[in-house]
Amino acid sequence: MMVDKKFTNLTKSFTISLKQLTSFNFVKKATWFGFGTYFFSLIGAMIIAFYLGSREYSLFFNWIGELGSSSFTPIPYLYDIASAVAGFLTLPFYFYLEKILAPFPKNERELNRYSKLQQAITTYVLLSSIIGNVGLIGTGIFSMERNLQNLHFIFGSLAVCGYVTGATLMGLIILFYDVGIPKILGLYGTLGPLSAFILFLLGYYNGYLLTPFFEWMVLFSLLLFLATLAAIVFHEDI
Repeated sequence: MMVDKKFTNLTKSFTISLKQLTSFNFVKKATWFGFGTYFFSLIGAMIIAFYLGSREYSLFFNWIGELGSSSFTPIPYLYDIASAVAGFLTLPFYFYLEKILAPFPKNERELNRYSKLQQAITTYVLLSSIIGNVGLIGTGIFSMERNLQNLHFIFGSLAVCGYVTGATLMGLIILFYDVGIPKILGLYGTLGPLSAFILFLLGYYNGYLLTPFFEWMVLFSLLLFLATLAAIVFHEDI
């Protein structure tokens, strides 16, 4: 009985904590702080690499992760810390989105409110986005200078694949279901990041010189989609 009571109390505490972490005000503040930290640190790291780095840095020929390398910037930790912080702080945003798109049903009434396909896609959106965030955090911890056992590239792959998959599926939900988000954003989410990712893969496996630029295209396409999505969600209080 004591074990059952402790388990029940633990479950209740977890439920209360999850509700607080996915409340509108908390998610809004955490998400914008995470996005802001990443965006301004990214711009700052680029400027420092352009003008103060010991080697020439270019968006056309250098990888994003090289912003965390002392070979190209005197402050490699700026981008690393920003990646880890942003990946951590934006996690609640995806749990909040799950509540908007098709929350996990708690009873028979909620089960019949959304189609099984919508619920399934929403679950994959959440899982993919979590994988993307874990990957982003990992790239910050294991930068190119701390690339133990190739962990930087493993986490980088998780980040890109997770975010692109999440954005594509999220775009499909926005396109085909009434979730209160403009369909044009759904169309962009479905095609934009995925198209940039395909270009990146083609460049990577064919050894194109401009492959790093395609990686930047993936990043900017994702930032545009996610920032616009967050602005709409928080402005409309969906």
